[in-house]
Amino acid sequence: MIGCRHDAKNTLDRNYLYLAEAAGAKVFAQRQVVDLETTELPNGEARHAIVATTPGLRRDRSPLRLTASHVVFSAGVLGTVKLLAALKENHRLPHMSDRLGDIVRTNSESIPGAVAPSRSGTDYSQGIAISSSIYPNDHTHIEGVRYPKGSNAMALLGTIMVPGAGRVPRQMRFAGQVFRHPVRFLRSLSVRRWSERSVILLVMQSRDNSINLRWRRRGDGVKLKSAKGDAEPNPSFIPEAETAAVHAADYMGGEAFGTVNEALLNVPVTAHILGGCVIGATAADGVIDGYQRVFGCPGLHVADGSAISGNLGVNPSLTIAAQTERAMAMWPNKGEGDSRPRLGEGYRPVSPVSPRNPAVPEGAPAALGW
Repeated sequence: MIGCRHDAKNTLDRNYLYLAEAAGAKVFAQRQVVDLETTELPNGEARHAIVATTPGLRRDRSPLRLTASHVVFSAGVLGTVKLLAALKENHRLPHMSDRLGDIVRTNSESIPGAVAPSRSGTDYSQGIAISSSIYPNDHTHIEGVRYPKGSNAMALLGTIMVPGAGRVPRQMRFAGQVFRHPVRFLRSLSVRRWSERSVILLVMQSRDNSINLRWRRRGDGVKLKSAKGDAEPNPSFIPEAETAAVHAADYMGGEAFGTVNEALLNVPVTAHILGGCVIGATAADGVIDGYQRVFGCPGLHVADGSAISGNLGVNPSLTIAAQTERAMAMWPNKGEGDSRPRLGEGYRPVSPVSPRNPAVPEGAPAALGW
């Protein structure tokens, strides 16, 4: 949400987009794709017309219109699935797989933490955002996360820690905690100097749990909602997370906290939503093939977190980048033959294609690693 002020993790305008623009690509900022029209060509390929508008309340009187032979959807899980669902609902993509929205992962996450008293004298906002982690067991990964001074809005998502195990509904447990510890609850409502007093514990698991995303028509678009998945449900309570938060609070001399949606709604929270356009051997198994091409839709591709098929148990950004680079490395250079099998013919290994002009732009930052 705020990035790392120590340059430990760069943003796209400083790496991929920088190199793309230097190579001649055009970037249209502050635009949102709202429609796509496809014309099938006699050779089995397609031509796509994209319509993009300025997002927000302002109406765009002159939408941006572009045509292309290939379109890559890379709007994140909620953006990509929502747009593809709207196109499917409006009969723009009638041959798309019915598996769209299936196998959505939360990285099996919980985001508890610990907050120290104001008098502790320790400033927990100092230092790199994420610098260490532990594995309490073979499927759970916990990272300590700090936020810079002044970044206190995250506190609005937190509340007192409420265990989720047992027969008593979690909402009743929450009410009981408030009744027994009213002062502690009132203190939890304060966001004053929160980032200086708190450490978040990002708890991630590699367990096989998932939900599905479904939708209903809303004007020309759709509204997404979650539904039960085929695997075990995403957890709204992770015992390892509670234990870690309690230990951290004891060490800091403060209080453990959880999230509001877990305590009041018994609904899980995630910082890393994944899936919804997963890879499959056929359209009956997934939305995209092993080269990340959309089944039944020539020229359409997906390259973002929605193509991740499982809970990683770690921050997913490097996996998303690696999976995307792998798919893009199989694209042919312009005017050359495509070594990939035709869409729908099945997967086989393909060697990466060497770029025709891989020169790095003069003056490219050395930190990019190119």
